[in-house]
This record gives sequence, C-alpha cells and structure tokens, in this order.
Amino acid sequence: MIKIAIILLSLLLVGCDTKQKQDIVAVNLPKYNLEKNLYNLYVKEEYQLKKYEPQNSSYLGMYIENTSGDFIKEFEDYTNTKPNVYLYRLKLGESYPMSWVLNCYSNMKMPFITILPPDDKEKFFDRELIKSMAKEFGNLHIPIFVNLYPVDDILLDKTEYIKFFQDASGYFKLYAPNASLVFSLDKDFVYQVDKFYPGDSYVDWVGIDIYEDIKKDNNLDIMFKELDFIYDKFSKEKPIFLNLGISHFGSLSYEYNIENKIEELRRYFYLPKKYNRIKMINYQNYDTFNTNKINKQNYLITDNKKILNSYTEYANNGIFSKNINFDNNQKQIKQENKLGMLAYKINGEFFVEENFLDYFNIDKTVIKENVNLDNKTYYKLNNIIGDKGTFYIDENSKKITIEW
Repeated sequence: MIKIAIILLSLLLVGCDTKQKQDIVAVNLPKYNLEKNLYNLYVKEEYQLKKYEPQNSSYLGMYIENTSGDFIKEFEDYTNTKPNVYLYRLKLGESYPMSWVLNCYSNMKMPFITILPPDDKEKFFDRELIKSMAKEFGNLHIPIFVNLYPVDDILLDKTEYIKFFQDASGYFKLYAPNASLVFSLDKDFVYQVDKFYPGDSYVDWVGIDIYEDIKKDNNLDIMFKELDFIYDKFSKEKPIFLNLGISHFGSLSYEYNIENKIEELRRYFYLPKKYNRIKMINYQNYDTFNTNKINKQNYLITDNKKILNSYTEYANNGIFSKNINFDNNQKQIKQENKLGMLAYKINGEFFVEENFLDYFNIDKTVIKENVNLDNKTYYKLNNIIGDKGTFYIDENSKKITIEW
C-alpha cells in the first residue's frame, strides 16, 4: 500500500509539473512580428476640388530664366516635354508681366507667379502695393496661380505675415477672382507651419519648397520627412504642390553627382502615384553660380544630356495631365486619400493605432477586442468601421481602402 501511494503521489506531481510547463509555453506564444504585416491606409471620402485642381492627375510645372520670345516652344522642343504650368517671379510693387502671361495663355499653359518681398523692408507688408497688384492680376481675367511670399528666413515677423496674407487674400478675391492664391514654405520651416499658416479660408493650395543641395561630402541633402509632415497635415483639405530643385553640382564639394540627381528626379516625379493629393510638381530649372550666394548649386536639367534624357522620360510617365483645368468648378467628388498611418495584420485580423481614431474623432473607449503589444494599444479595424462603412484589402500592394 505504501509503495502504491508513493507511485500515485509521484504521478500526480509529474502531471502537475507537466501542466505547469505547458501553461508557461502558452503564455509566451505566439509572438507577433508587426514588421512583416504592415499595410498602407487610404480613405475614400467626399471632397470639394479647389480652384483649378485636376481631378485624377497632376500638373507638371517649370521655371526657366529665359522669358523672351517664344520661350515655351523653345523649351518644349528642346526637352520633348509639355509642362502644364510655367513659373515667374517678381517683387511686390513690380509691374505685372502681361506679355509673359499672354504667352502662357496663348499656349494653353497656366501662369504661376510668385510674389516676393521688395528690397525695401519698410514696404514688406504694404497694403496699397498688394491691392494695386491684385487689380493688375484681375484685369485680363486669365486663370493664374499666385504664390504670395513663400515662407523662408526673410519672413521672421509671423504675426504681421499672417495679417498681410489674409488682407491680400481679400484683395484678390475682390479684384482678381481669376487667381488661385497658394501658400508655400521652405522645407526648413515645415515644423513651424502653424506659426505662419493664414488659415484654410485664405488658401487654395498648400506647397513646400524643396531644394536638395550637394553637401561637402558630395552627397545630396535628401529630404522626405518634411514632405510627409506637410502632406499628412494638409492633404485632407488642400491639394499639395512641390516647388522642386535638385542639384548635381555644388560649390562646397566641387564634384558632380549626376546619378543621385537622376534617382531623386525619378523618385519625386513618381510621387503622385503614391501621394494622390500631390497635384502639381514645379521644377526650378536654374543655377545659382551667377549669384553672390556662398553655397552655390546647379539645379538645371538642361545642361547635361543624361539628366535631360531622364527628365524627359519621367515627365512623360503618364502621371502628369496633358491638359490644364481652367474651369473653377470646385465640384464635389469621391476621392481616395492616403493616410499618414499604417494598419497591422495580427493573426489574420487588422488593427490600427490610436492616431487613426483621433483622425476620425472616434471614441476609443467603445472599441472592443484590442491588442496590447510593445506598450501600445492596437484597435480592431472591423469594430471601428462597423456598419458605418466598409474597407477593401489589396494584398498585392499591401493597401487597405476605407469608404465611409
């Protein structure tokens, strides 16, 4: 009997130990690997097109220093491209470039004029000068983009700048309703945008001025975080445009960097396929070696055959519109917009982070079946969408499109 009791006791102890070990294994498994299950998020929702905004394509713009004669035909014959938009720069108080504007319009191109501060700092925010310019811009009733005072290190008085922009918007709406007033800022000021932005009611488009320069180590100063920041912040309400210059020769290194420039051109010129609210890319075709700048850069695409051939290929990639929208219809459409956030596939179910709920003003306390991993809470997408909408999954491109 004693032997039998010992044997039974031993079996019970072994059984308990086995069960305990199984429990420990179950607690530690499975471990989810989020990095292998990431999906881009898009939303399809009602949106009103802004002034002169294309619906399903993007504009290609070009700034060239030559504005004499039939400069448009000469440039397009030389590059075998057909930009929709041509750019011009003038300072506050300078004369309206009537012949240049008429040249654009007669070639079915959209003029894009950047108004820069005058040399006289006391007249930076002169209301009478900007009112007079608004009247000039409205005389011909020709559709036109007006980029007023792009934000850079010259504009340090943020409060006065905002007031000036808002007043200017009022003048253009009154005297030049043909003008689409746009706001842009240098990439170095991206994270200060809230201090300069005049407000949605005063701005039709939002842009970022990106200049990738050759540094001392002969590498390009590549930037994409700044673009993502502006895109995520404004693309829900505004079309986005880029004023872009990419250098292939700089005075800091005095070395050419052709291949990196070509790769960056390709990357930017295919951006509208991924960021579908980027509706205009304006290339700045000039160099600063004839200026007194210390850090001189060559942004030209026309002085090197290899770069020119690449530009021609990318400009004709089928992304950019063949026509310009001169009609300010501002119609309502259903448009897909890329969200600056990801979804995670965990054990066959899709989850999102808290920023998704914040974006759509959803109360997170009512969402059930959440997952806690890496000190973060992930919310089940099925329970968020519910019967308020639906979502579609494209496994090939790792894309989820939500439609409310």
